[in-house]
Amino acid sequence: MRECISCSGAEVKVILDFGQQPPSNRFYHESGHQVETHALAVGQCALCGLVQLINPMPEAMVRSHYSWITYNEPEGHLDRMVQDLKAIVRSDAGARIVGLTYKDDSTLDRFNRLGFDNTFRFSAEDDLGITNPLSGLETVQSSLTPGRAARLVQTYGQADIMIVRHLLEHAHAPLRLLESLAVLVKPAGFLAFEVPGSKTFLSSFDYSFVWEEHIAYFTEETLGRFMQNAGFELLFARKYDYPLEDSLLAVVRPASRNRLQSAPGAEEIALGYNFGNHFAEAGERTRRYLQRLKSEGKRVAIFGAGHLAAKFLNFFDLRELVCCVVDDNPHKIGMCMPGSALPVLPSTALIEKKIDLCLLSLSPESEKKVIESRQAYLEQGGRFRSIFTQSQISFQREAI
Repeated sequence: MRECISCSGAEVKVILDFGQQPPSNRFYHESGHQVETHALAVGQCALCGLVQLINPMPEAMVRSHYSWITYNEPEGHLDRMVQDLKAIVRSDAGARIVGLTYKDDSTLDRFNRLGFDNTFRFSAEDDLGITNPLSGLETVQSSLTPGRAARLVQTYGQADIMIVRHLLEHAHAPLRLLESLAVLVKPAGFLAFEVPGSKTFLSSFDYSFVWEEHIAYFTEETLGRFMQNAGFELLFARKYDYPLEDSLLAVVRPASRNRLQSAPGAEEIALGYNFGNHFAEAGERTRRYLQRLKSEGKRVAIFGAGHLAAKFLNFFDLRELVCCVVDDNPHKIGMCMPGSALPVLPSTALIEKKIDLCLLSLSPESEKKVIESRQAYLEQGGRFRSIFTQSQISFQREAI
């Protein structure tokens, strides 16, 4: 039993333990290089239902060693999201709209194009005191304290609406983060949080989405309950659908009084329980499928040297069944994947290494682009499949 990061109840039970895992960004050059690891375990709170990491990897270990590692968030929904937020701001084009990190720049740009010119975004170095150029969101979430927030208000004033995209799920102490963010907003202002929605991958048993950098795995229900636990009133909530991982928006403001918090239903608790309970079966099915291909003399590669591929390889221990990882990022080519130590090769390896099956660790949009641009590989007899159960070309449709 551990204390919940949402409701502070000591009712978090382990639902899945992946054992010792390296940071997914820890690429290295030598195959025999020793990589630091940390226990990676997923739990679920019986009181509020939130799925979360237990004793997550420390910030210093999560921090990347390379400046060229970047993460892109989905933005196909941002025009709709800004229109939703604009309706809350109403017609006041002079509203002070503030972003916290670089993740909020594209949202602020959209507001600017709609005539809202009173926008601002904090500087990681000047305002949050983050001087390490390799620092990321893992550092932002601990750098913003209530005291620092109060000093920022003295310098810049308070926001009418505060945009916080894809940060809350990274926070080791999210309640403290919300306390700090509330200082930055006017009494009648709003906080707009966007987080990835986890229900799809939890219900589909796509284990690669568990990542040491994401501490909390929100659903629509647990995000609303989290805001209640933090003392906020949920004014507006919306889910923007994506094939693999939805985006959730929660617009809140501090509540004048604590509201009665609802308890999770049996279906919510079953979501986490079933996710943990099906892991062994999923691993056995994946290994059996790839072992059969290997016994037939087939060669398998994975396309995309990101954290999703790293987790897929490491969780299911596939290092002996996959020959390489393909990626055209020049910084990654020639390096080894964290944990599995598989080499990262350019996409020309699909033909040069006579790869029979290429497993894609990409979004459906990127899947389509990769397949359309690799006709020579297909003409050679190569096949593309996806590692994700939700994909229309999932290898799971062939694995028995």
